[in-house]
Formats: sequence, C-alpha cells, structure tokens
Amino acid sequence: MNTLEYLTSLVPFASFKTLSEIKAKSILNACNVNHSPADTDTYLIIGKNIVPYGLHGMGFNDNGIRVSRIGSWDKEIPDCTCETIDGEIADLIAQGKRYDYVIAPDEWLTFAEDEQEQIQKINWASKLARKGFYTTLKDYKNMHASQRFFEDPFQLKTDTGDCIIIRKRDWSQTDRQAWIARTYMIHNDNLVIGDLEHRRTMYFKQLAKFSSDANATGFQVEKKIMYKPMFSKSFEYIIYISF
Repeated sequence: MNTLEYLTSLVPFASFKTLSEIKAKSILNACNVNHSPADTDTYLIIGKNIVPYGLHGMGFNDNGIRVSRIGSWDKEIPDCTCETIDGEIADLIAQGKRYDYVIAPDEWLTFAEDEQEQIQKINWASKLARKGFYTTLKDYKNMHASQRFFEDPFQLKTDTGDCIIIRKRDWSQTDRQAWIARTYMIHNDNLVIGDLEHRRTMYFKQLAKFSSDANATGFQVEKKIMYKPMFSKSFEYIIYISF
C-alpha cells in the first residue's frame, strides 16, 4: 500500500491547509530567491506532497493558474485550482514544456535504484526549469549512526484513533549508497505495511557535481530554513539549483 495515500486517507485534506502554506513558504523563502503571487512565474511541483495547495492558498493562482502538479494524488482537492498533469515527466519534456521553477521536495532524488536514475532526474529538472529547481535532502554524510537504520517514530492523531509510523532502512550489502525503505503503520490494533521503496543517498557535493554536468549556473544549500516532510519528525535541507 502506498504510505502517503493511506495516511492522507485517515485525515480530512482540508486540515492540511495551514500546514501546506508553511511548507510552501519554507521552500520559497530559502536561498534568497524572490517569489511573489503578483509575478507571472510558473511552478511545477513533482510528487505526492502538499506544496501545490500551499502555493494556491498563498495566492499564486489568483491571476491565472500558474501552479501545476505531476505525480501527485489522483483525487482532486476541493477549492484548489492547481493544474493536475497526467502522464510522466518525460512526456512533458517531449512536449517541450517548461516552467520558471520546478519543486521536488521530500528527497525526490533519493527515490532511485541506481545512480544513473538520479542523474536522469537532475537532467529532467534542467530541461523543465527556466530559472531554478528546488529539492530537499538529508545530510547523509553527517547522519548520526542511530538515524541510519530507523527514523524517529511519528504519531498521527486521527478521529479514528492514533496511527504510529515507523520507518526502517535496510542497507544494501553490495552498494553502500542504496537501501530499501520499509514503513510500518500501526493504526489502533491494525498493522499496515507500506510499499517497499528502493532508495539511494545523495550527498551535497555529489548533487553539485551532477548539477554542474547538467549545465547548472548556481548551487545553494539553505543553512537556516529547513523543510519538514509530512508525517515525519525529521528535517531536510532545502537545495536550490539555478539554470
């Protein structure tokens, strides 16, 4: 079962309105890049996250629909005018679509089975973004030993009882950068097991090298503002890559 699909089914999506704006602001306020609802910049948000709804709530669609999402939830969100794009990212590139800013939070670059897939994602971003690309990462190089195998448990309070979320990393014996992510969700007395996910670490210097190879003109890691994923106690660094 898809972990985020299950967890978001336990709580009304309307409850994420304020939280979505906090997450969107944390990204837009990072790395000294100016953003305003009054501008005409367009945004593509990648993945199952609530950043598009935060941008909508902040007024980025008030003067025309400028926020699009791909790879998001299938269900439509009430009172949100974000464009929902069907298909794959490669389809957008084949169609010549471009956006001023592309945002792919929640460690999007680590969802890969090999390094070549990570490089491909960075190349996609370079083709889609006119101005810049935002993503988030944990600091895997300096990660404490206690965090390498388990993330801190997260408690989700719902009208139907608490749900405890436990995340475990099974590291590969042959590839030091690869692991399988396992998620266990205990809702009252029921155990729900999330889909297995193949993941790979991405180090800041590694990302800077791959970005340079994709013709990036700038690379910044935000030092003060952190991004916190949904249903998690962990924090991630916000990275901005300009093209």
